[in-house]
Amino acid sequence: MQVIPALSDTILRKLFPLLRGVAAFRLHHGRTRHRHVKKTQKKKQVEETAVQLAEGTVVAEPRYKIGDPYTVGGVWYYPERNMTYDKTGIGSWYGDEFAGRLTANGEIFDPEQITAAHKTLPMPSVVRVTNLDNGKSLVVRVNDRGPFVPGRIIDLSRESARLLGFKELGIAKVRVQLLAEQSLRLEDLAKKGKFPEVEGLPEEPKPEFNAVGTSTVSFSATSSSGRSTYQTEDGQSAIDLLSSSRVGEMIEVAPIETSIWVQIGAFHSKTNASNVLGKVSGIGSGQISQVDVDGQVLHRVRLGPATSVEMADDLLDGVFGLGFTGARIVVD
Repeated sequence: MQVIPALSDTILRKLFPLLRGVAAFRLHHGRTRHRHVKKTQKKKQVEETAVQLAEGTVVAEPRYKIGDPYTVGGVWYYPERNMTYDKTGIGSWYGDEFAGRLTANGEIFDPEQITAAHKTLPMPSVVRVTNLDNGKSLVVRVNDRGPFVPGRIIDLSRESARLLGFKELGIAKVRVQLLAEQSLRLEDLAKKGKFPEVEGLPEEPKPEFNAVGTSTVSFSATSSSGRSTYQTEDGQSAIDLLSSSRVGEMIEVAPIETSIWVQIGAFHSKTNASNVLGKVSGIGSGQISQVDVDGQVLHRVRLGPATSVEMADDLLDGVFGLGFTGARIVVD
């Protein structure tokens, strides 16, 4: 039997860069091939959808849906019926490549409609999305799931993004508020099989309301969560005004200066918060801040502020890499 001599350390050191280069090439080639396959599959899906639309075989079957917990990319999401939802973050939009496909609640996606995708809110529900940079604020109907790009809070239709003024930029700092009155009404109708906002289905008579026009609004008041809230000149809460808005109704509020943070979590124990901050401090500078939520003091662990969305994305990737997959980008 022939004995193969052991390679010396010197030879191994010379071979290692070569082997590493081969491995890197194979990895890059594999990723490139994977991306090519995904693009080919996406193109095929678009073509198949176009044929189905032309043949009339794509049929909307909308339904009320909350759904079970699910995972995408190793991150768990927990859909819930939260009538007090009010969060900030980075908004994005999606358009033609998804046109004609069924949404998560069985509607046909139309990028020209005022709709949005959200990871956890009921479908359908109604939210007000405010572009914090320009003050444009739009009432939008949620009928799909997403976005699943880390750090994005809501995915708007192309038309919604155009109205909010960030279609060309692609992303914007936004505030998303669920409008309980309208959401409860849509929930009630949907459970009866009625979807008045869905094109092609019978229109449900809408109650009379006082239209909301453009108002001069400041962000002088502060909510219990520490976040600024709307207040009109005459002292009437703008939340009251917003609650009477229909889908597609838009107002304008005063833009505000905001900062971008990556929030790892909020803890009752300051000791736990300090331990977490210590674990992520190698990624970037951070801080612990107190906030009162429903009478309870929480200690928020955040990295930042980030000078750009790209920087926030990088911080978020680093935090995810440490296992804190519940972290998110917030705007305050």
